[in-house]
Amino acid sequence: SSSSLVPVGERLLAAMWRRAACHARGRRPPWAPCMTPMLARGIADRTNGVAASLRFRRFWDAPTMEPDVVVRTLGELEAEKSSDVQLFFALSNRFYANVEEFFPPQVDDVLASFARLRYADDSLLRGFAGRLGDLASDASPRRVVRLLHHAAALQLRPHAWIEGLLPQIRRQLPYLREGLPTVLADLHALRWRVPQLAELCLTQGLLIADEMDDVFFTRLFERWSRHGLSHNEVEAQAIELAQQGGGSSLDPRDALNLLAGLRRSSGAGCSEAARQVEAELSARLEGVPKAAKSKDGSRKAVAVSSTSSPAEEAAVALEWMQRLALRSPRLWRACADNVELALQDRQFMRTQLPGAICALAALGSGAEESALVSALLSAAVDTAAMPKYSAEQVLDLFRAACLLRLNGNAGDAKAAVALLAPAARLASQLPLPGRRALLEAAETLGEDAGGEALAALRALPMAPLPALAGSDMEADWDSAEVGPQALLRPAGGGDADRRGVRLVGFGDMFAAPPPAATSGKAAVVEPSLTTPSCRLALRALELQGWKVELRS
Repeated sequence: SSSSLVPVGERLLAAMWRRAACHARGRRPPWAPCMTPMLARGIADRTNGVAASLRFRRFWDAPTMEPDVVVRTLGELEAEKSSDVQLFFALSNRFYANVEEFFPPQVDDVLASFARLRYADDSLLRGFAGRLGDLASDASPRRVVRLLHHAAALQLRPHAWIEGLLPQIRRQLPYLREGLPTVLADLHALRWRVPQLAELCLTQGLLIADEMDDVFFTRLFERWSRHGLSHNEVEAQAIELAQQGGGSSLDPRDALNLLAGLRRSSGAGCSEAARQVEAELSARLEGVPKAAKSKDGSRKAVAVSSTSSPAEEAAVALEWMQRLALRSPRLWRACADNVELALQDRQFMRTQLPGAICALAALGSGAEESALVSALLSAAVDTAAMPKYSAEQVLDLFRAACLLRLNGNAGDAKAAVALLAPAARLASQLPLPGRRALLEAAETLGEDAGGEALAALRALPMAPLPALAGSDMEADWDSAEVGPQALLRPAGGGDADRRGVRLVGFGDMFAAPPPAATSGKAAVVEPSLTTPSCRLALRALELQGWKVELRS
């Protein structure tokens, strides 16, 4: 009753007056000592907590925010690693409704912030496409590269905007330098097949390669190789660099770029050069000293003097191999041995072990490799550092268990179910890409094994990135959102028809030479080359009742 609330209201009012009086007299309130340890421990920062009043004020003000406030708010959300989908939607709508109020640099900043937050919707696409003419008309080479890169990261449908940007890319091509590998990578990521433009970017890169170092060349060569095209000059230079000891003289990441490019190339001598780089990298990871061959001066070598431990170098190599979708049993074994030997290193266990285990699971194949990763996973779960792992590290362990579970090991299935609860408990700390990855892996457990944790994850606000469309006939198809993923739906399919198409993107297939061309037919997706991460995504869709066709 209302009469029973009066004493409570009086006590609250009295407490507020006491607090004001304490502050007016310069004294600390009586409850301040008990709050000091909580503030000192940074509990709010540890849980990515944001005051509810701030979140409400942002959402309330979003429809009337000035352009500079929109840009500043998006920057704050980046720093907070926010996953507030409703606020992203409100800010995107505000951007589209009054996009003419934004100056070109502000439009660039908005697109960059949404790219780092990994959120895109129709309002963002329409606003960006509507102002692209102003953005690209007098854009500098760097802005052209940024616009293409951020739009590719958001998987915005290229038919709506790329034709307005391609002329400016061609116009600025003679002035592009470090951005050339990025342009090649983004054109491939968008599945926009323009061989002439890709070859022009490569030619410009080769023209300035002598002014740059081997780091630039390995990046250029690896990005070019993703297009599945052949070029005798760049392949010859890559083979020459490999024969001059590139696997032992370059930074491991640059050597892996070179190896991935050689793996995807079908020219004469590329396979032998790839084996040489692989052998040198393996010897380096195993700690075998090997002197690099002297160079004749035609190219500038990048000497490496690493002070990191073998386990740390292995963790870096595994992360880069996963990023490049590069599978090498020899390198995998060398890295796994270093990780296993580092189980006695508390610092490595605390900081790098979960990521290394996830990369090993994403790159491995076969029963022996799965057994080793399963043993490493058990060691990570049983360690004293497990309660101290961050949300991202627990996610790495959970995804590793789910990837191993695809092989049908009952022990890995139990580990995945056991890790689901702590992963779901920390889900609120994850940014939007982490939430997508967590829900995708959790869906592979099914309703029975997932239980309440899976239901809680499904209830989280979620928004997938747009489905890959490309430049072929699939570009005009509709799309459907299925949890953390989006699928293309063929024309003529009804809402009740749960059939979809997933186009192969970078990272879905391991590095390999392009398949033989067949006239009039689409290239066949080789199942043995699909990555475990791709198979995990397809399995999650199948368990939700969808029949998915994977197209190259």
